[in-house]
Amino acid sequence: MKPQRQTALCREGWYYLLVLALVFGGAMLREVNLLLVLAGMLLGPLVFSWRSVVLMLRGLRASRRVPEEICAGDLLLARLSLTNTRRRLGSWGVVVEEEIRREGAPKRERPLRTSVLFPYVPAGESRKGVYRGRPVRRGRYRLGPLRVSTRFPFGLFRSTITLDQPDTVVVFPRLGRLTGRWARRQRLSFAGTHRRERRPGPEGDFYGVRPWQAGDVRRRIHWRASARAGELVVRQFEQPRNRDLAVLVDLWQAPRPTPAQRENVELAVSFAATVLAELCRAGDSNLILGTTGEQPECTGGPASAPLLKEMMRRLALAEAHHRDGLDELLETALGRIERGTEVVLVSTRPLDLSDTERFARLWSDPARRNTIRRIRCVDTSSPELGEYFQAE
Repeated sequence: MKPQRQTALCREGWYYLLVLALVFGGAMLREVNLLLVLAGMLLGPLVFSWRSVVLMLRGLRASRRVPEEICAGDLLLARLSLTNTRRRLGSWGVVVEEEIRREGAPKRERPLRTSVLFPYVPAGESRKGVYRGRPVRRGRYRLGPLRVSTRFPFGLFRSTITLDQPDTVVVFPRLGRLTGRWARRQRLSFAGTHRRERRPGPEGDFYGVRPWQAGDVRRRIHWRASARAGELVVRQFEQPRNRDLAVLVDLWQAPRPTPAQRENVELAVSFAATVLAELCRAGDSNLILGTTGEQPECTGGPASAPLLKEMMRRLALAEAHHRDGLDELLETALGRIERGTEVVLVSTRPLDLSDTERFARLWSDPARRNTIRRIRCVDTSSPELGEYFQAE
């Protein structure tokens, strides 16, 4: 898209023009030649200022570089670059401005305006600048367009070039801290069902030996057992496999929510993100994330950094709605959840999953009936959440 150019008279320029008009008008009415000469002298800087601001922006190119995603509360560092492609004539007093808007923000939330001053950009060279900020709310933020302007040298005119270079930054939910009581509650829920899988690995408890295979590490060779068996055998260990977990997030919100209800939604998202982040760091488990919305969405896989990034992105863009989509979310998610997976339902409201009338379709299915009985509900509007989770 071709850059848009605009030159306008500044407020100081209007004052200057008013003085010039008074001097010229007095000279014409009084027929004073000296006033006419003074009016001509005042007109010179005005024309020179107009011509200068136009020339200063010719051949300028601006660009930005920002991270694709950060966490709420982290430092956003945007790097701007301004290049003067002219062979002669540097640019003085150039300001690069842009707006940052959050998608889905209420109308009363004004966009953030940023500006970076470049005092001087020599001909054929580039200069870099940065601006910093800390987004406090999750979501997708849109940056741009870039506006390059100058008022050099007298500040009477402002020339502006608008560069349509949009960019986006996804702000992940703010992570909190899970308390020891949450860990104990999780261990109790796994009691009697926690299983261990015997898989080769460098850590864990020794339980036996097996024949040597190509690619095995030499330090794991059991020499005594190899001597007795007459062939090379290696030690084999067992590693605990964490219980698979599905986190379902019910972001219900009243049609006209209060500030407390909006904060409750953010608390629910932050709690779910913290639980998933803890499990992804531990690894060795399968995770599923489901969220309500216009259409229920589910994603999952083995715990890993790419999966955590995808889940955080989904939570960052999840929106609360007054429509009750919990039934659809449960039907979609329970169809993907394998037997033995622990299910945690995070909701912004109290729920009673034993209500056979409301969840008649789920209770009528014997396979899903067993799963729905094991779902652990977490109501983020309850003060009890503070015993398990500390927001930061």
